[in-house]
Amino acid sequence: MHKFLLSFFALISFLIPAQAQDFNCRIKINDVQVQIADKSIFRQLEQRLTELMNNTKWSGEKVENNEKLEVNIEIILSGYDQASYEYRASAIIQSRRPVYGSTYSTTLFSFNDENFDFKFQDQDRLEFQDGNYLSDLSSLMGFYAYYMLGLDFDTFAPEGGTALFTKAFQVANLAQQSSSRAGWKPFERTVRTRYNLVDNILNERFRPLRQAYYLYHRKGLDQFQKDPLAARKQIMNSLTEVKKVFKIAPNTVMLLVFFEAKSDELVNIFKGAEEMEKPKAIELLSELNIANINKYEKIRG
Repeated sequence: MHKFLLSFFALISFLIPAQAQDFNCRIKINDVQVQIADKSIFRQLEQRLTELMNNTKWSGEKVENNEKLEVNIEIILSGYDQASYEYRASAIIQSRRPVYGSTYSTTLFSFNDENFDFKFQDQDRLEFQDGNYLSDLSSLMGFYAYYMLGLDFDTFAPEGGTALFTKAFQVANLAQQSSSRAGWKPFERTVRTRYNLVDNILNERFRPLRQAYYLYHRKGLDQFQKDPLAARKQIMNSLTEVKKVFKIAPNTVMLLVFFEAKSDELVNIFKGAEEMEKPKAIELLSELNIANINKYEKIRG
């Protein structure tokens, strides 16, 4: 009987599709600026948002525990209206991808969303549905879930994240039609909008940047333990692809996002380069990312 039960449960587990999730996501709500007596509502919302991100199967792919994207989201409240349940906020969204053959994780995405306002009550359902606009909050989480996974998939195969970016674009379009809040439209006071993030990544003119993500990570970082010289060469090749985009749109949000995630790492990568290669790296990086020109001088050692 015991053997029969073991066989039965083994068969059931085989027939039920694996439901490994995509993220190991941590969410923090920074409520320092909000002066209310009971802040337990913010802790409850943290928990519910974390469950939404970690328990939703976003990609449809089977993901092992050691392959999950490490995601940190800090929602910084600047105001909360207890009567209308309106949250005024910004958010810092970051994702990290494991590097093959090492214990190191590399930052893929680091973005400060200045327009993270939403309305939410305790009794509201918090869920995401493809193809439907349910609320600003669920749209915000769905958009970034798809976007971060799209970048991750791009690092494993050339333009591998297209389907996920297309889903993020759909979320942005639905929100643009249904919401009056900032961040979903193409023309606002800043280029750092969600709409521009996904519009840029799907824009034909910016395809070299997607190739850069693949070369940098799959051909570069993932091969670093085996052959540092060849890996570093591929990372230089990725920067050559980045330069193609820089020449046609030096202020595009995608370049800002790339270097916000990679500037410190690039310094460490090229510090170990041969002496004759260091000046080339410094010159190229300083041209592409002048905001961090002093940082790249550290490559000289």
